[in-house]
Amino acid sequence: MKTIYIILLMFVTSLCTSQTTHSLLEDGIGLEANAYYKDTFNELDKFTGTWKYQSGSTVLEIIIQKRNMVFDSYFNNYTDMLIGEYRFVNPNGVQIINTLSALQIALEPFENNIAGAQIMDINMPASERRIKLKFSDPDRKYLKRYIIVKHHASQGNTPETIEIEFTGETSIVPDDNSPTELRVPEQNYTLTKVQ
Repeated sequence: MKTIYIILLMFVTSLCTSQTTHSLLEDGIGLEANAYYKDTFNELDKFTGTWKYQSGSTVLEIIIQKRNMVFDSYFNNYTDMLIGEYRFVNPNGVQIINTLSALQIALEPFENNIAGAQIMDINMPASERRIKLKFSDPDRKYLKRYIIVKHHASQGNTPETIEIEFTGETSIVPDDNSPTELRVPEQNYTLTKVQ
């Protein structure tokens, strides 16, 4: 009888702690506790790497990495996601911001200056899909900005690139003297994969 009780207890425990897996592409990021929002179709992979825009002395370098099964303590679930950091050099050759070293630090989900997993245009062919990522300026965290990223595969002599477009929402500025723009100019960029 004791053996039957132990087996029954193990079965009930496994039912209570089972984890549901959802497709990030088909279901998006969700709020279900203990669920795993998995990049089942590897949609995030094409965005990873080191990407660079250069025009004269102006440089925008972005490094994007994929993290699997990242625990989100706010929603009590897991998701595959992209995180990243960046460096910007202005037209005068002066480095304005460099957050690349933050990739070496284990941060909570969405604490990196580039982070997210929202796949857009899910009904379009894979080559047309874009991803929406949070884009933060560490000195201006109050500014709510995002980048919409579209990947272009290399073809012939054409290198692999990503296009980024800035978007955002109205932000509450701490005071009248607080800057209202990111230190990276919010324009469209085409970045070439360098690694």
